[in-house]
Amino acid sequence: MKAAVMEQWGSIELRDVSMPELGDNEVLIKVKYAGICGTDLHIYEGHHPTATPPLIPGHEFVGTIERIRASLPTDLREGDRVVAEPLISCGACEACREGTPHVCRSLKLLGIHTNGAFGEYVKASLDKVIRVDDRLPDTIAAMAEPFAVGYHVNRRAGTGRGDRVLIIGGGPIGLIVGLVARERGASMVAFSEINPARLEQVRSFGFEDSIRPATEDPAERAGELTGGEGFDIVIEVSGSQAGMQLATEVCRIRGKVVFVGFPSKQPQVNVLQGIFKELTFIGSRVYTFDDFRATVKLLGRMTADPALGIERLITDICAVEELEASIHAMKEGRSNGKILIGFN
Repeated sequence: MKAAVMEQWGSIELRDVSMPELGDNEVLIKVKYAGICGTDLHIYEGHHPTATPPLIPGHEFVGTIERIRASLPTDLREGDRVVAEPLISCGACEACREGTPHVCRSLKLLGIHTNGAFGEYVKASLDKVIRVDDRLPDTIAAMAEPFAVGYHVNRRAGTGRGDRVLIIGGGPIGLIVGLVARERGASMVAFSEINPARLEQVRSFGFEDSIRPATEDPAERAGELTGGEGFDIVIEVSGSQAGMQLATEVCRIRGKVVFVGFPSKQPQVNVLQGIFKELTFIGSRVYTFDDFRATVKLLGRMTADPALGIERLITDICAVEELEASIHAMKEGRSNGKILIGFN
């Protein structure tokens, strides 16, 4: 089969490789679309702490079942359109035993620690595969994984009706977090973003309230937006030192700060503000299987609303031959939306 192989950091080559060999209770999926994630960029640059080449990246995908090898009962059938939760947990550590395998002590992912979806076929564990409703377009289904991140973030935050939410970072994940927050009933969803193009895309989805740290005092602007009280929930997606500093500064007394973005180096967080305001600090990592399954249903509801237009999150659909160029477009800031890699 044809696949994009990263043999070393900073280099991806298209080559013919062997088809994945199925083990017991595994599914072979013919990939239709696979999304490029910021994590794929980190892997390409050699910054991911645990990924190692050689590797076929890609962990966001939709496709059809080509073959099933199952000793357990299943209602999945060959030809079904599916997505797959890409997490691989050990099943033995305390997190797995307590029913939270998404924070497994030795968590691995398809496309990061084992071969992923930037190839014509990918294999996945039978119990991670979710059938996709016929009414959900392939391009939207391909975004199930990043939307599951946004779903889990908001569930961890407890976002609900009437909450004033600030999202620091308006890239694809930040925007998805905001869409889910609004769907959960938040009364205000504001963004802090320094990139004008990203801010313009955020506004195109109806998020008018914004903070522009490059041209205004962000704390002062946050006060204007919230009547001087601060935000109920601040979700830090940028992973930047400035974002971490802003998060505690603009969160209201006894509010919640959710850390999502991966910092490139150990950041400093204003713990004193956490103490004085009695802030709740929350970490959010990937998603649970229930989150992933609920997200597929959420995408169906969102797709049914033509005014929302979530397909506009996708800025480019490219062939696998263009994968490396697409990664460079993300790296250089020439693409601010979601790029999908399509397979015929």
